[in-house]
Amino acid sequence: MQPEVIGGRYRVRSAIGRGGMGTVWLCTDEVLGRDVAVKQVGLLPGATATDTARAMREARSSAALNHRNVVTVFDVVQDGDRIWLVMEYVRSSTLSDLIREQGALPPDRVAAIGAQLADGLAAAHAGGTTHRDVKPGNVFVGHDDHAKIGDFGIARHASDEPLTQTGFMTGTASYFSPELATGGNPGPASDVWALGATLYAAVEGRPPYQSRPNPVATLHEIAARQPPRPTRAGPLEPVLNRMLDRDPRSRWSMADAAHALRRLADPPPPADPVPTTTTGTTTGTTTRTTAPAERSGRRRAAGWLLVAAVLAVLTVLAGMALLTGGGPDRHAASGGGSTAASSTSPSSGSSPSSHPSASGGTGRPKPRRLGRVASVRSYYRTVPGNLDAGWAGLGPNEQAQGRASYDGFWRQIRWVDVGDVTPVGGDTLDLTLTYHFRDGRVVRERQRLQLLRAASRYLINDDTVLSSQTLSS
Repeated sequence: MQPEVIGGRYRVRSAIGRGGMGTVWLCTDEVLGRDVAVKQVGLLPGATATDTARAMREARSSAALNHRNVVTVFDVVQDGDRIWLVMEYVRSSTLSDLIREQGALPPDRVAAIGAQLADGLAAAHAGGTTHRDVKPGNVFVGHDDHAKIGDFGIARHASDEPLTQTGFMTGTASYFSPELATGGNPGPASDVWALGATLYAAVEGRPPYQSRPNPVATLHEIAARQPPRPTRAGPLEPVLNRMLDRDPRSRWSMADAAHALRRLADPPPPADPVPTTTTGTTTGTTTRTTAPAERSGRRRAAGWLLVAAVLAVLTVLAGMALLTGGGPDRHAASGGGSTAASSTSPSSGSSPSSHPSASGGTGRPKPRRLGRVASVRSYYRTVPGNLDAGWAGLGPNEQAQGRASYDGFWRQIRWVDVGDVTPVGGDTLDLTLTYHFRDGRVVRERQRLQLLRAASRYLINDDTVLSSQTLSS
């Protein structure tokens, strides 16, 4: 039965949907004069005090979230024995509507939508809340594909006591993770799987596991086999594979997923030309790669003049050495090395003849490998200004993501600040990165880097996002 006014303030206009725990009504807030969505919760058949506790838990979990990619909760109203959540009314379609109307969506569009959802869910996880019902029907996609995750109707906070009800299955079976399908407890890793399954459904036009009349049969299928390999995902497939890892211990975190999806999202066109070299400035523990627009043609011209002058001086010195019969060329002739190689070595201030070559004579000294911290700082001084050099600073695991994905991510970035680099042990470092996007967003991440030894430096071979925070949008 449709109510007329809720809480003496919210006038009901029509039903607009049904969430995991109750009907959603479109209402007018007669105090502020705006449209809101109001959801009644805690009225399942045979409702008890447990259901009321669940409703209040939802209110606490939802109201605590304040994120541009999470549906905002404005108010909680208790009217008699009923509890209502008052939420923002999102003028949008659900992702399930889009899939039904448009079929499979392009991978870059799915990645862009997914990155927003992962950001919102990562914020919920950071606050201790698990959604537990991520699915296309709870994803709202509005103007310019601005996406929000809604209906935290069965959300659970880490501090909550377990609330159970005999015969009541929380969540949607087709998007259950394997650990849930086999009776395990929900957690953040379950949300990662559910979001991966949601993005799979968006890019393939169908869910990874088809819903059956008997939910138990669906759960058995999830527990027994991997989803079919996607055929339309393209560059999104490796990300889906990590989100749909059957082992929750090795499955990506939500922050990892957000980071990878942002890399795949279609980047905006560069605001200014990307140069082939970059200039960095380091202050204290913070390294900043300067914006491309800061490098003028006059600086490049001055650089070429300096190179020409140095070459001229070297030519004169070489000529004098030939006339006098001495100089570095005699060492080069006896040791097999070249004048340039011996005289310009940065690793020693001693004479060229003091460095033995591989053949026992004199020649180029063995290059000195940069340390772990120096290698990492050098990498972030290089990108995003010189993507070729940045790509060369990655190990095989990182390069497995593909060059197109790498370039697509970094072309969105104007500069990146590096701070608080902390050795963890072995070839592992933790550090804080603050990305300044060309569209004005600022995102701060705490990452763990796994390094790989190379001839002259350490390569970044793997990165794990430990936490992520959007500072401005």
